[in-house]
This record gives sequence, structure tokens and C-alpha cells, in this order.
Amino acid sequence: MTGHFTTEAIVLNSIDYGESDRIVTFYTLGFGKVKGIAKGAKNSRKRFVNNLEPFSYIKLLIFQKENRELFIIEQADIMGRFDKLMFDIERLAFGSYCLELLNEMTPEGQRNLKVFELLVKFLIMLNEGANIKTVVTVFEMKLLSLLGYYPHLDACVSCKNVPISRNRIFFSSAKSGIVCYSCKGSEISLMPVSPGAIEFLTLAAKTDIEKADRISMPDWASEECENIMGDFLRYQLGKELKSKKFLNKLQAMTERQEAIGKTHSP
Repeated sequence: MTGHFTTEAIVLNSIDYGESDRIVTFYTLGFGKVKGIAKGAKNSRKRFVNNLEPFSYIKLLIFQKENRELFIIEQADIMGRFDKLMFDIERLAFGSYCLELLNEMTPEGQRNLKVFELLVKFLIMLNEGANIKTVVTVFEMKLLSLLGYYPHLDACVSCKNVPISRNRIFFSSAKSGIVCYSCKGSEISLMPVSPGAIEFLTLAAKTDIEKADRISMPDWASEECENIMGDFLRYQLGKELKSKKFLNKLQAMTERQEAIGKTHSP
């Protein structure tokens, strides 16, 4: 594929390359995930006007040379920004996590219109003040579903039966689904999971992300879902995302501050 192409895109990642260039990873409407090089981007701010930063929603003009892996980025016109994220460290951190998650889970050059639409809607919701934990859980579950990694949550992955004892269910990241008590065996990596958390995850996968705020998820369910999805995604990716490590530190710091505040409250 050679020639000039125009497409909508969200910037996932942007890094300096050499003395004056930048290599940028996009998720595009027309081509899925692609990487391009912006020649002289560091020295010519007028040309791209900071439009190649993560979270930028742009109209992208790229050129593909024969037998070249990287596109040449010729123009990037802003279509929308999610500026409110820049003033909320928690929303920015969760947004960065979801960009990195999508980047890690999608191959280059495979167009997926629904994934692009999910990403744009998610960023709009996050920017406009949607409940962070709920909208992130919906994003995770819908992304897994669209990419073929959706875990089995309706029946035991071993015996295929719906667990009779709903209070004794476990989640297996290795088996990609729930396991009943009878099939538990001696596997130590299983995570106990409540029926309520399973119901929330199932609902999240079925809910349009624009309606994420209609899901009322209590703190205990949010925490349980976050632990399950964290373990499952870590298993699927074979590593912990850098943005997830930062999120863990941020949440731990917030919890310490809240604990100190309660201690000193009258």
C-alpha cells in the first residue's frame, strides 16, 4: 500500500526520535493502529502545533512509501481535545492507562471501526465527568469483547455448569473465566469473586459506553472488578502496564491521605 491517505485518528503515544523527529502511534478510523514519523516535529512547532500529543483527536494526512514500516506524517489537524483531563490527575492517569491498554492489545494495520468508536466515546465520557471506575470497567470489558478476549462469566469453564453455590465462585485468569467450587481443586491462582461483581462485569460488557453512568457500582464491587480485571489483563499481556503501576501508586497515595484526614478530623 503506497500513496497519500487521510483518516481520523487518536494519538496513543508520541516519543522523540533523533534530534528533531517524533515517532507517533495512532489508532485510526481507516487503518486501525499505525505508527508514523513526523520529520522535524521537535523543531517546527507551527507545523503540528502540539497536535501529536497523546489524547489528541485529529484528522491525519499520511504518506506510505513502498516497503517502509513507518508512515510519513505530513499533516495533523485537530478535530477535538480532551483538555479537562489535563487538570485532573486521576482522570488523566486512568485515560493514559486505557490508551496504553489499547495500544498493547491491538495489532498494527487491522482496521476495527467499533474499537475506534469505543475509544472516542470513552474519552468523551471521561473528559466530561463520567464516573471514572465505571466507565473504565465498561471500556475494558467492551474492548476485550471486540478483540476476542472476553472471559467466560456465565458458567464454570471446567464443568460448563452454572455454579449452584453462588457464594463460592472463583475467577481463573489462566482459564479465562469463572470456576465453581467443585472444580476448584488445588489451583492457588484462583481469585474468590462475588456474584455481584460477576453481574457488574457482565452488565459492563453489554452496556453502551455512552450509558455507563446508568450503572450504579458500589465501592466494594468496583474494587473487586478492578482486582479481577487487573489480574486477567496482566495474564493476557504477560506484564504489568507502566500506566497501571503509576495508577497503583496514585491510589495508594490517595488512600493514605484519606486515612490521615480521618485521623485528624474532629
